[in-house]
Formats: sequence, structure tokens, C-alpha cells
Amino acid sequence: MKHFYAIIFMSLFALSCTKEEDKEGNIPEEEIDLTACFTVSTDTIALGETLQLTNCSENAVIFSYDFGNNEISNQESPSVTYQQGGSYTITLVVYDDQKHSKTFTKTIFVETPVESYYRFPEIPLGYNGIPIEMGIDPVNGNIFYLEKTEDLVNLTMSKFYYKEIGMDLIPTSNFIADQQFNTENAYVNFLGNGNKNIHFSRTLPELYGSQEITLNNNWALTSTLSSATKYLYGYLKEDVNYIFYGTQKDNGTYKAVIEKRNANGDAFDVQFKTVGSNNAVLTDMIKTTNGYIAFGATFNKNIILPFISNYSPILVFFDTNLAVTKTVVLSNSVLGMHITEANHLNGSYHLIQLSNGNLATYGNGELNVMDSDGNQLKTHYFNVDNKIQAIISLGDTFVISTGDGYLRKFDPTGTEIKKLQYKGTFIPEILEINNRLFFVAGYRTTDTILTIGELAVIKIFYGAVDKDLNLVNLETIFN
Repeated sequence: MKHFYAIIFMSLFALSCTKEEDKEGNIPEEEIDLTACFTVSTDTIALGETLQLTNCSENAVIFSYDFGNNEISNQESPSVTYQQGGSYTITLVVYDDQKHSKTFTKTIFVETPVESYYRFPEIPLGYNGIPIEMGIDPVNGNIFYLEKTEDLVNLTMSKFYYKEIGMDLIPTSNFIADQQFNTENAYVNFLGNGNKNIHFSRTLPELYGSQEITLNNNWALTSTLSSATKYLYGYLKEDVNYIFYGTQKDNGTYKAVIEKRNANGDAFDVQFKTVGSNNAVLTDMIKTTNGYIAFGATFNKNIILPFISNYSPILVFFDTNLAVTKTVVLSNSVLGMHITEANHLNGSYHLIQLSNGNLATYGNGELNVMDSDGNQLKTHYFNVDNKIQAIISLGDTFVISTGDGYLRKFDPTGTEIKKLQYKGTFIPEILEINNRLFFVAGYRTTDTILTIGELAVIKIFYGAVDKDLNLVNLETIFN
């Protein structure tokens, strides 16, 4: 054993002498270990924030930094401030005293404040401005949205306005009606005679109804109807007529209903649909190659708390004559424990079909993805404090908004593939315009009022993203 240790020691000593110095005691230049290295104070900085670099190179005597923004530095540990957002690759080239070089790179991201991408229409101090619907006017092609305005200071009656956005992104405004009870859902039916027929949800904990307003071209009121027993959630255009869908009370029970109306908005056929043994509603509907598919729910309607119980989302399949062929219960839903009153049924509901035939439903914070027969593939529940949320199909993918301030992109199976924290909390719809996704959103903020101090309010902004959820300038919407 002693001989073994002696051999190892002698071998190591000989190797050390060979590697470390020559006969004159000099280190051969090819053996010098040159490395390029630097660290950054953070990988992500805000626009205008200073980024500090700390050099960790070895055996370097010259340092050359390229910050990726047409700026360079020869300092050993420089700092840099970026004036534009985006990704930047910082490159360091170091040299030793023999002019050997090594290179090191690192990518950092400079955040642009999301607010710089948005347009904020003026809303008076102390007022909530909540978007509850958005679309395209089929007559002039302009973007419109419906705004619910609430006076939080004087507590006057809340009002509905029709806002239209021109190419200058400055909205025009027309008063529609005073709000009756609670409303978090609305839509516009542009009639063949030029009138606008506008529907609003109208609920209390125990009341499940609607408010319907018709206005002519001069915004003069031609008719109004308030119902405590019916709400039609939307419509499909069929040639010159319309197919409305929703719920209507019949013999003490709310039943899924199809109501056909002509080009002037007059109902000529009402069909109650049996889609379960208790109360039912159809909240969205699409046309398919084989007929129609509706997204809805069944529930119990009670006269005491809880006013709504046993809520269960469903898909209803129809043939081309609107006869029910199949009802599918979305059994993985968690909404039965969250929906307890009629106020919980007045938000936005959506049904889309993707290019591969898969279906996606979204309402009350719950996203369900199914195959074309209604078999569930995935369910996501997003705990939200409002029900005004959107979904849009992009063919083989789709995007939703969630009440926690995110836009989220999913693949056809319902797997989330990207998200963007866009700062909003209310989006009724997302529109695809010139290959961009445009939205009108509400966000929570504060107003400072002399007689009150800080007041929590909801304001509105306009924004746009590309299909990969990167924020884009609003000017690209119209160019």
C-alpha cells in the first residue's frame, strides 16, 4: 500500500510540473484559461429602469459589451438603460493579454407598461363604466359596445349607453335606457327596418327576467318591454328571420325556449324544448353542418334560499328542424356549488366550435372542452368575481379572458399554451379585426374626489393583441 501511494504522489508531482511551467518557469500561453462571463441584476426590467451588469470573466484584460440596442461599452461591469421594450441579447467579448478572445451572451426582456398600448375613453370622476357587450355594426362597419354607467357619488339610477368607435378611436355616445335591477349581459339585434332591438338581462336574487328596448335610426324609443318571466340570451340569423334562444316560464317552470322572429323583430313562433326534468335555459347557440348545438343548463328554481340549486351545464343537439336529438350533461362541472340565485345567471355565455370539430363552452368562470359529440376532454374553473368574460375561436386554438386579469390561449384539447396579464377584468367579447384581436375592457382603479377621498371605480380601455397574445398598437387594427 505504501508503494502505491508513493507512485501516485510522484506521478502527480511530475504532471504538475509539466502543466504549470516550462524550464524557464513560464506558463505556456495555450494553457491560460480565458472565460467570458457576466451576471445581470434581473432578467426582466421595466422600460427606463437601469440594468446592472457584473463581470465574472477570468483572465480577461479587455471587455467589449454590445447591449443589443446599438449601444456598446468597454467597462468591466457597466450598466444600461433601454428606451424601448422588447427582448435584447447582450453580447460580451473578452480578450486576454495574448489577444485570445471568448464570447458570452445573455437575453433580457424590457417590459413596456401595458397602459402605453391602450386608449382610455373619458369617464367622469366617481362613475363606473362597465362594458357589457361589443360587436360590429353591420350597417356602417364600426365597432360598438354597450356601456353600463353607474354614479357612485350621487347614487342616481344607472344608465345604458351605445358607444361607437371610429377610426380615431374616439367614441360617440347615445343614451339607451335606465337600468332595471341587475344587468351583466346585453346584445343588439340590428333589424331589417333599420331599428336597433337591444336586450338586457334583468335579475334579482329571486327574479329572472329581461328588459327589451327598440330604437329607430334617430335613437328615438319605439317600444320597451320588461319581463319577469323570460330572458332570450341571443339569436342566430336565418335568411331574413332570426332564431332567438333562452328561457321562459311556462306553467310555473322555466323552460328552454326557441323563439322565431321576422326581419322587423316580431315573434311568430315560440317552441318550448324539453331538455331535462326541471328548469332549463339555452345561453348560446351555433349552427353546424348537421343542425344546431346549444349551450345551456338545467337547475331548480326555488322560492326560498338558495333561489337556484342543482345547476348543471348541458349541451343540446338539434337537427335542422330544431328538434332536440340529444342532451349531454357536462358532469365535471363545479358550478352547482357556485350558482345559488338568478343574479348568477345574467352574465356572458359562449359556445364555439374549433376547426377539428371540438367544442368549447365558457360561462360563470368555467371552461369546458368537448369533442364533437359532447364528450368532455378538459374542464377549467377560474375563480372570478365577475361574469363578463369572452372567448374567441382562432380555428385550431382559442383565447379566453379571465377575471384575474389574464388573456389565455388554449390548444384544441383545452391545454393552456400561453397567457398575458393584460390588467383588465371585464371583457364581454373579443373581435378579430385585420388579423388582430381587439377588445373593450373594464379595469378596477380609484378616483380621488375632494369630498370623499379615494373611491374604488371601474373604468374602460381599448386594447389589441396579436394571435400569440403579444400586445400591439391600436393603430394596426385599422391599417
